[in-house]
Amino acid sequence: MLFFKKKPAEGGDVSMKKKTASMKCRQISYVDTDFSELCRDMRADGRAILKLKPVNYYAVKNEYIMAHIYTNEDLTDNLVMFTRVEHEHRTDKSEYYPLDAETLKKALAKVGIIL
Repeated sequence: MLFFKKKPAEGGDVSMKKKTASMKCRQISYVDTDFSELCRDMRADGRAILKLKPVNYYAVKNEYIMAHIYTNEDLTDNLVMFTRVEHEHRTDKSEYYPLDAETLKKALAKVGIIL
């Protein structure tokens, strides 16, 4: 046989990619902080994203944390995933964390996006 079906990767990553593909993604740069502490705080409470300080990407090029915020149209399903960037290379990646609509609106308002 020349054609084979690709088997899905282990874990739930494939379904999460399908889920986020239909959602709107916003990318926000934050001042670099302890990445493992950020992930631990986000697992405990989604409002930990409000502790982060937004930064202009061009002001801090060497090290920053990029938040990938995924939302659906009516803001009922919101997810955030963080990546740490050092010298234009991604060094760490977090899992997806759920956000409630109120926290999402506050986090986006800090960078001038009003919903």
